Amino acid sequence: MRSKQIIKKLCEFCGNEFEAGRLTTRYCSHKCNSRAFREIKRKEVVQLTGELTKQKKTERTKVDIANRPDLGISEAAELFGVSRWTIYRYVSSGMIPSKRLSKRTTRIRKSDLESFFDKAEPYEIDQISKEIKPITDWYTFNEVTEKYGILRHQIRKIVNAENIPEKKDGTRTLVAKRQIDNYFKKKGFDSSVINLAEWYTVSEIMEKYNMTEKGVYVFVSRYKIPKKQQGGKRYYSKQHIDNLKNEMQ
Repeated sequence: MRSKQIIKKLCEFCGNEFEAGRLTTRYCSHKCNSRAFREIKRKEVVQLTGELTKQKKTERTKVDIANRPDLGISEAAELFGVSRWTIYRYVSSGMIPSKRLSKRTTRIRKSDLESFFDKAEPYEIDQISKEIKPITDWYTFNEVTEKYGILRHQIRKIVNAENIPEKKDGTRTLVAKRQIDNYFKKKGFDSSVINLAEWYTVSEIMEKYNMTEKGVYVFVSRYKIPKKQQGGKRYYSKQHIDNLKNEMQ
């Protein structure tokens, strides 16, 4: 469509300002139009030539790799179609034998690569059951506190961070027992702590061993004394504290 008024535009080839009679006009003259067309075609040829050169170089590299008895890290990675770091891990772990000729030169025999490939286990898709087992066992927050010796706000942080299932039972919040137990098992929780019979409060430790409150907390933290939370109070293992104090005398 022809515009009713003259539009001032900049030529996309030479950059000069000109008066255009159409909204779609891009160049100031037929000369600039022709030169722009030739420039576009030239860039297409350059891009195509670069892609063909890269393709031929890759093909020559593959032929070269196929005819050589030993390869570098990058060449081995290209042969296997994996990253250089994957080959580094195999080499550093001893899974693929190699020779280090210099600080930056590592060579791998192709026969060792082929042997490694032949010994690799075949890929199998894990058959994961889509059936979701219902959760039947639950903890209340108080039960977690008494068993693992942590405060309620710490339980909430764990539940949120680990996406542990939870549900409401009236006014109580219940959390999945199996997932809670697995979390503390991974954290190295000692289940034998549950069976400890005797416990000290902080005030009892202070009185028996003539310690300050700060000294008690430093002591139980330094020696990782087993603890539990019950009835809103913190208790520490009597057996562990007494044994340590006897050894220090």
